[in-house]
Amino acid sequence: MPAASPALPPPLASRSLYASALGLTVAVAGGAAIGLPLGGGAGLALLGAAVLLTGMPHGAVDHLVARQLFAWRGARGAALFYGGYLALAALYGLGWWIWPPGALAFFLLMAVYHFGQADLAYRAPRSRAGRVVLYLSRGLFVVGSPLGARPEAVAPVVDALAGVALPAAVPAWWPAACVATLATQHALVLAALTHRTETPGRREWVTVSVLALLFWAAPPLAAFATYFGLWHALGHVLVLTRFFRAARGDASDTEAAPVTVGAFYRHAALYTLVPLGGLAALLLARPGAFAANTAEALAALFVLISVLTLPHMLLVERLYRHERHRFAQAGTPLPPEDEEEGSLSRSSSWFTANDGGSLEG
Repeated sequence: MPAASPALPPPLASRSLYASALGLTVAVAGGAAIGLPLGGGAGLALLGAAVLLTGMPHGAVDHLVARQLFAWRGARGAALFYGGYLALAALYGLGWWIWPPGALAFFLLMAVYHFGQADLAYRAPRSRAGRVVLYLSRGLFVVGSPLGARPEAVAPVVDALAGVALPAAVPAWWPAACVATLATQHALVLAALTHRTETPGRREWVTVSVLALLFWAAPPLAAFATYFGLWHALGHVLVLTRFFRAARGDASDTEAAPVTVGAFYRHAALYTLVPLGGLAALLLARPGAFAANTAEALAALFVLISVLTLPHMLLVERLYRHERHRFAQAGTPLPPEDEEEGSLSRSSSWFTANDGGSLEG
């Protein structure tokens, strides 16, 4: 039997935020199921909102995470971080130029592991092998379902990215069968590898069921945008605010570190705008071509996301290693959670609220 992991809180630890994410996900899935047009322009709008509101911001304080994890200060530390970060991004960008199919395969593998880790680090077994299997299983479900259920819908983007041809049509039963297969493998792995963890399992069974509904009902772009924005990126924002609060031990000093969501967004503003500005410049440089070919524009966006994902993913791996060690220490308390429920219900904007949340799901 796998040994239990230290009891990290789930990304969406707040009951109210978790319920909101479930509700919005069900709304998107339900809207698609009754025939609302969530493909095309609506899907692009959802993706744009996800990238702008949580997608780019969730990795935009990586420099602060690295400074905290590695305790670097001054020009030398900054040079090491930014130099390494940009070198990895540039190296991967070169890979896209030299061998697009290989770069795409590497991106998908990165996404599978990274999304799985972000979702389930709080329920992971202690063994490295167990964690990898669990993360890959979850990532295969959340990445493979929107891609595999409707390959004809994502084929133009995949072709623009790497010149890889996907099936132009699938049988009517295929989307449901694909999502059901990927959800079932994940349910089996989840049950096998997390049955001795101390955190309650009800949350994950609900989450997997709702995400399966989303991936079956919604067009791929809308489904991915909903998962990426509400579950992955927002969850990481909240994980980081807890990390910085625990590191500082003083949640009142919101200007010095991103210990609240509002402070997080203030710190993330610059490095959110820089890559988005670069993408905008690229699109403006070829406005006619991108306007005429949405797949080309989406391909440019995903290449940008991919080159930023590589250094971000490596840093997140180190972050979770640090957090497992911290929570494994005898007598280490969970992050502050006393104000979370009340502040979310009282505030008109969750951007000013602290998240710490209940561990019960």
